[in-house]
Amino acid sequence: MRRAVRVCAILLLSGLTWLAGQCAAQAYNLRLATADGLRDVVLLPAASRGPAPTVIVLHGIAISASWTSKISGFAEAARDRGLTSVYPEGIKAAWNDGREGVASGADDVGFLRKLVRELIRRGISDPARIYITGISNGGMMALRMLCEASELFAGAGTTIANMPARTGATCQINHPVPVVMVNGTADLLVPYNGGWVGPFGIGGNVWGTEKTAAFLARANGCATVARMDFPKTSITKTAWRDCIAPGKGVTLYRVNGGGHQIYGRRGAIASLMRTWGPDISAAETIMAAFVKETPAPPRKEPIGARRAAGSF
Repeated sequence: MRRAVRVCAILLLSGLTWLAGQCAAQAYNLRLATADGLRDVVLLPAASRGPAPTVIVLHGIAISASWTSKISGFAEAARDRGLTSVYPEGIKAAWNDGREGVASGADDVGFLRKLVRELIRRGISDPARIYITGISNGGMMALRMLCEASELFAGAGTTIANMPARTGATCQINHPVPVVMVNGTADLLVPYNGGWVGPFGIGGNVWGTEKTAAFLARANGCATVARMDFPKTSITKTAWRDCIAPGKGVTLYRVNGGGHQIYGRRGAIASLMRTWGPDISAAETIMAAFVKETPAPPRKEPIGARRAAGSF
């Protein structure tokens, strides 16, 4: 794998940027031995030489790591910013985020700790610039990692995910981490205001989105909060700033009327989850925050204004 990364870097330095982009897009597989057996990881290396900033992307329940690398938008958003993106596989396509309704009893905290150590040992990742993000069940697992291993990460992001109530009850965030959240107010699976997840509450209990964000802001010692609506869009941004640790703020993008979907991606599955949410790209917004870009403003297009074919 290292040889392949070096080839990508040579192509880039030679000015063959198109070929370098194709090379860097090639996925590699890692397999780690854990207490729960062999665990698989999909890795898309950055084109640059040496340890790279890295984002670990956790899939949603019943969605594979491979599919997430292809359809979530994080692969492209990471590649465009020079990051390696890593997609670990949950056992039976689920993460043990602490909810009572999630069947997985795997030691996923231990697995992700080992993954971070391995990425550093192999010279893949810069230990000071490892980020974690997740979608739905994966986002809840990312929140659990902040509770139990926040020292591993330089930033975190969640999409359509709230803090699992059982996890939050004992959560101790010992290392301040900046967080970006993207949630829809009309989410039929993970309720914006909290409560039971999924049909008949089979997915366990979660906090509300704003309670989750406020908790993270308190943990980071943030002193001020400001809210801004973006004109002619469905987006409201709430930002907690002036934190004890500089640059460790919490930002919530509320998609008013948005459902359970990966914002910025369109397709048949998204249509089943109520709305399309074209005003914001979760992947672009989260990745921009990780590399401290000024995020592009939400697009001035109301939710559901247009429909497009393609992947979710």
